Amino acid sequence: MTNKYTIKPHDLNSDANAQFYILEKFLNSKSFIMLGVVTAVKLGQDNEMSFVDLKPLISDQGANGSLLDSGTIYNAPAWRLQRGSSAVIMDPVIGDIGLMAICDKDIRNAVDSRKESMPASERNHSPGDAIYLGGVLNNSPSQYLRFMDDGIDLVSPLVINVDAPVITANASESFVVNSPSITLNGPVNQGAGSFAGDFNFAGNITATGEVTGRGIKLSTHTHGGVQSGNSDTQGPK
Repeated sequence: MTNKYTIKPHDLNSDANAQFYILEKFLNSKSFIMLGVVTAVKLGQDNEMSFVDLKPLISDQGANGSLLDSGTIYNAPAWRLQRGSSAVIMDPVIGDIGLMAICDKDIRNAVDSRKESMPASERNHSPGDAIYLGGVLNNSPSQYLRFMDDGIDLVSPLVINVDAPVITANASESFVVNSPSITLNGPVNQGAGSFAGDFNFAGNITATGEVTGRGIKLSTHTHGGVQSGNSDTQGPK
């Protein structure tokens, strides 16, 4: 049997067909998982979870097969990858397409209280109890984190900010920074680790402060064994 929106004679010509038709009509009246597009976003305060309005991508059909407007699902919680106080925050934007998981029962009380609650009503498998999972049929991203067999790419055409009290980078072979301009806002020290070595520069070194080597200051040190006079010294050797 194919999907039916009206009863046909062969739907009732046997008990099996009749039961199949009844079950099919029952399932068609419920929602389980759907495709939807984000039409509005309500961002949570202080990095809390966001809520979205969704438009189902698959429309309903009338008894004659005509297209019916599926309406809008309001205030669906947006899923986030999180454990404890750690999370990947990637809030949806208008136009995103993704999966909507429809909860079995009315989740409004649980959404409001965030603890075990009674269902807010007797409805079940209703689109109003959707959770937006996101992440299908979208355009190619311009910034992304990609895991591959030969490494990991972190790409952004804008700014990447790393903010923490202490940041440690460990590279067992080499650490390369490629940029036409590099600014270090803070003192630079060579630690006492096993990778201590020399500094090599291909360009000039300019210092507005003092330069000291082996305890000798560049700008104020003197040379012994010479006689004062009006002549200049020779170049360095």
